[in-house]
Amino acid sequence: SLATAEVYDPTSNTWTATGSLAAARYNHTATLLPSGKVLVVGGRNSSGLLATAEEYDPGTGQWSATGALGTARELHSATLLSTGKVLVTGGMYGSAATAALASSEVYDPATRQWSAAGPMAGARYSHVAV
Repeated sequence: SLATAEVYDPTSNTWTATGSLAAARYNHTATLLPSGKVLVVGGRNSSGLLATAEEYDPGTGQWSATGALGTARELHSATLLSTGKVLVTGGMYGSAATAALASSEVYDPATRQWSAAGPMAGARYSHVAV
């Protein structure tokens, strides 16, 4: 797992190091918000599954902690909704991450908080949502 981050410049086809996340992670999601910030959610590191989320501000090059998920998860999906909120669905949970989730949560960038959303009909992980 890594806490480092890089920004890609398509004009010069180069990558540049930027601020580091507070928590190293993998199997997380990254979602571009309408504000231009990037929301990174969940995942796992050497300590286990993460319920944390962080926002990256390209104007400052810094990450900041935001509200925590209700359920730690990895291998979930994160979808930007037309409202500007982010829907996180499914994933794996538990100490060994051996069980799939049917639960979902919604992130509101205005309040930087999560709220529970209705569960999916079936549990799933490593899925795609649009």
